[in-house]
Amino acid sequence: MKINSTLNKNIFYLALVQGSSYILPLITFPYLVRILGPEYFGLLGFCQASMQYLVLLTDYGFNWTATQQIAKNKGNKKELTEIFWSVIFAKIFLAVGAFIVLIIACLVVPQYNQVWYILLAFSPLVIGNIIYPVWFFQGMEKMKWITLCTISARCLVIPLTFLLVHSKEDVWLAALIQGSVNLLAGMIGLCLIMQKQWIHGLIFNRAKIKSSLADGWHVFLSTSAISLYTTSTTVILGFVAGPVAVGYFNAANTIRNAAQGLLSPITQAIYPRINSLFDTDYQQALSLIRKSIRIVGGLACIGSILLFVLAPWIINIGVGKNYEESIIVLRWMAVLPLIIVLSNIFGVQTMLTHNYKKQFSRILIVSGITNLLIIFPLVFFYAETGAAISLLVTETLVTLLMYLFLRSKHIYLFK
Repeated sequence: MKINSTLNKNIFYLALVQGSSYILPLITFPYLVRILGPEYFGLLGFCQASMQYLVLLTDYGFNWTATQQIAKNKGNKKELTEIFWSVIFAKIFLAVGAFIVLIIACLVVPQYNQVWYILLAFSPLVIGNIIYPVWFFQGMEKMKWITLCTISARCLVIPLTFLLVHSKEDVWLAALIQGSVNLLAGMIGLCLIMQKQWIHGLIFNRAKIKSSLADGWHVFLSTSAISLYTTSTTVILGFVAGPVAVGYFNAANTIRNAAQGLLSPITQAIYPRINSLFDTDYQQALSLIRKSIRIVGGLACIGSILLFVLAPWIINIGVGKNYEESIIVLRWMAVLPLIIVLSNIFGVQTMLTHNYKKQFSRILIVSGITNLLIIFPLVFFYAETGAAISLLVTETLVTLLMYLFLRSKHIYLFK
């Protein structure tokens, strides 16, 4: 009973964290799309997507691998300390390399040279990602504290946006405000970890840092491959079709992400529990995975249907008449919440817990390359609609390949 109670609490707190990351920005979303207009809202989205490459590099898969290690060593303070500091130092090392790449890109790529000030304003996004310890709290199944930190920081975004962003020229301020959320939440989170004395003082262990990087390598490859059809879709659209097309695409994609993000907390909260059960009660771990398919998959199916049917009303009321082109984009992406929930359960919850990391990476790499092959002609001829079609085709391929792989290993999740 206590186990279920703890799991339910962590699902609830993760729901608050994830929900606030999508719902709270929706409060300022209608304001920003109208104040900035399709072009400057597109520039904001283009720069944010570009900075996600740096976030991706500093994440390095730690949100899954470090969470897994923390979950398995919750009672060992010495091991927790070594894991924590090895991840932090690894992130710092990766961030230095990321910023060097950003500076070079701003100097040699014309599209980035023109918006360097917006990219610079987003830099707290990367710095905050280094110290934002959600992976530690998730592994410890102590989501209450990081939830309070995160929601407090995100709530500051709302008044600051309305107070400071008044015209297209304030786009850099919008970027700075959005980029500072994780930095503030991370600082509060670090203070809590020290106050609760869950770890000892600072430790620099070169071997442990290398081990953390090695452990996260396959997940990093996987997340990098995912970026070939998520983050890269927005960036390629910006390069090929321009910022206005990005504005239309991002308006629809923000709404789709908000709907999808409401389901992520359940699968994220279940992941540490599946890892804990996997070695002690394999059948119960499989039962938990199957239950998540029924419940989360069912909710995602309902959400996808509602997105498709209500797309015209959602866009016209939430975004405005200037974004009519976003309606068809949202309808093409409406089924993605269902498809992505299934791919997460097949891939992260099942393949990774069964230690099929290499196969997981290969599926995502193949799918990412597929997206690169189809996105350029689709975007060239159909702009933002082509980007949505490319994303739908690729996500469907990912889910299908993962399902077929599990069947080939006689792991049946639909019993």
